[in-house]
Amino acid sequence: MENERYIVLSGVDNSCLEMIQSKVTDIKIKVYKQKQDTFSPNPNELQLYAENKDTTLIFETVDLSVKKGIDVFTAIKWYVKLRFNSNELLIKHFEN
Repeated sequence: MENERYIVLSGVDNSCLEMIQSKVTDIKIKVYKQKQDTFSPNPNELQLYAENKDTTLIFETVDLSVKKGIDVFTAIKWYVKLRFNSNELLIKHFEN
């Protein structure tokens, strides 16, 4: 795990479930459960989601930039594999 490119942080101020952070690009991605009342999409950020059986997770970038944006999909794939032990989840653009 020491060579992992990403880390998972506990939710910030209880506004999200967890946060993914890259050790390389410093990108941060908030993770929400679909039914979480505190989620309100930020129009300046990118939102994606992944479904696994009865669980839907929403991912929202924090301070997205072109340099960091290249790492978004890879970070989400890493997180999904870590939490669900699966590479089979479909990651889609979030539509409210």
